[in-house]
Amino acid sequence: MCDGLTVGAEGASVSSGAEEAGVLLAERVFTGEERWGWEYVEPPSPVLHPDAGNPPVWQEPVHPPLVKLERRRAKRQSALVRYFWILVAAAVLARLTGLDLFIAVALVVIVIAGIPEVWLSWVRSRAKRQRALLLRQHEGRTISWQRQIDEHMEKQRLRAAAADLWFPLQLDSRPRRIDVFGGTGDSWASLLATVGGPLLRGGHGMLIMDLSQQAIAMELAGMAAHHQIPVSHVPLPSSFTSSDLLDGFTPDELAESLAEALATLRPPGADIDLQSIDVDLMHTTAKLLDSPVTYERLAAGLRVLLRVYDPAASGDVLSPQEVEKFSRAIDTVGQGERVQNELNHVRGQMELMAKAQAAQGKGLPEGQWCQRGRLTIVSTDDPVDRRKDLTDRIAFFRLLQFLRQRRIQSGDVTLVLAGVDHLGRAALESMARQARSAGVRLVLMLEHLREDTVKVAGGPDSATVFMKLGNGEEARSAAQFIGQEHKFLVNQLTRQVGETLTEGRSSSYGGQEGESVTDTTSEGGSSTNEGWFGLADSRGRNWGNSRSVTTSLSRSWQESTSTSQARSVNRGENESRVYEFTVEPTHIQSLPVTGLVLVETVPGGRRVVFGDCNPGITGLPRLSDGPRREPS
Repeated sequence: MCDGLTVGAEGASVSSGAEEAGVLLAERVFTGEERWGWEYVEPPSPVLHPDAGNPPVWQEPVHPPLVKLERRRAKRQSALVRYFWILVAAAVLARLTGLDLFIAVALVVIVIAGIPEVWLSWVRSRAKRQRALLLRQHEGRTISWQRQIDEHMEKQRLRAAAADLWFPLQLDSRPRRIDVFGGTGDSWASLLATVGGPLLRGGHGMLIMDLSQQAIAMELAGMAAHHQIPVSHVPLPSSFTSSDLLDGFTPDELAESLAEALATLRPPGADIDLQSIDVDLMHTTAKLLDSPVTYERLAAGLRVLLRVYDPAASGDVLSPQEVEKFSRAIDTVGQGERVQNELNHVRGQMELMAKAQAAQGKGLPEGQWCQRGRLTIVSTDDPVDRRKDLTDRIAFFRLLQFLRQRRIQSGDVTLVLAGVDHLGRAALESMARQARSAGVRLVLMLEHLREDTVKVAGGPDSATVFMKLGNGEEARSAAQFIGQEHKFLVNQLTRQVGETLTEGRSSSYGGQEGESVTDTTSEGGSSTNEGWFGLADSRGRNWGNSRSVTTSLSRSWQESTSTSQARSVNRGENESRVYEFTVEPTHIQSLPVTGLVLVETVPGGRRVVFGDCNPGITGLPRLSDGPRREPS
């Protein structure tokens, strides 16, 4: 007993939670302006600080006094030989003067070498202290620069973390017609809930003609009922069988709409005279019938014209007066084989419609389908495929006749026609033309993008929405419709690595030997002197000879070894300009269930945007209230 109570309590809690979530979702979906989904936008990339690439640069300081002393010291070191001879001379002098040799050498060393080294050491320590001070200042500037960069990046990170990610996807061109291609029943249900919520909350009306048999308006109807918005469901063909087909129509208009519906059953290019025959037959039948005009009574009147009417079997569907009027009109209809065949065909179609039973009673009158502030859902569910197909066509052309009669107020109601692929290009273009003339917004939802329907897309004052198209040909057609653009693509990447190793060794040996000989010879003569005492003659002879020999020998040798290594890496990237699809077909094939591609023409050119129409996005964080604006 306790277990049962526990389970029941848990079930009630889950049900209550689901109900609360549904209410919250309805509140969110029915807020804001009209949107066709949401566009996901990545947060902006962090903007680098202007000085991010200019860190403080350390430059080794130059101390002029130290440089000067170092140069002097180098000169002193290069003149050691000269200092050596000076010391030798000093030693000789010291010996001559009686000073001790070592004392003299020490004095010379102290004077020549000691004092400059002491001074150089002091200058070096001073330069080192100044360098340390400058280094601390540089480190302080580096820390300040890094702190400034970090603070800037933190602001950028917080900005990106707080930026909106989802933006309402609105139609900038404000088109009066939107074509939706592809998708599934869930896709269309999500799109209708997303689009219809703000429209109904704003007081607009919506008429959804669902020919897809997928109940695509169920979610929107539930949310609208939560907001006390009137919701009406018109099931066809049962509602047709319990109402007067001439309600709001003249016999001519009824005949035209039924003949147009029957004409779409024929293949394109069939005999167009048959439609004229259908108009005459339906007009004659509707004019001869009294009110109400139903499909059952239309079929009975056509049987009278065929002379196959049995009052007992038909249950007195027609009054005797009506039977008499139809009997008098038999000869005016025509007895030709072609007319009789078409009469039999029309009679069969009307009997097919007459067999539908009003399982849900009388539906909302057609005159109240398109009203401001109301959601009307017209569905064509029928177990008989032929009757379902015929019902689709009749309902479509009756709505088309409403537009021709201007029975829908301009700008107050949005018409949504879902699952209308099988009606053909001519019927869809006629509906689009009449909706544009009446100033009524039209939404066409087609499951496929085939050869005949692709020509419907891109009409004047229209936008196109592509949802998931699994078929490859259809996806390619969608990509071609979206268009192509020039792109730069990388077509070649190169990477070259080179390494060079060089090793060399050289030896050289030289020698020189020389000898020089110098000989010198000198010889003297005689001389005569005359004085007071007579002549004096002195004779003598002297000579000399010297010889010097110099021999020189020099030898030199050299051996050197060299090694070098070089490594190089070259990377290259080549791009080419190509003309390719703006959206690849594979992207359209791989769209999620609620994903879409919006294509519209705006003053600046064609706009192509990826979006998502999942109503649950309204509960996500970082959701923007307004659409994304392109940076100017």
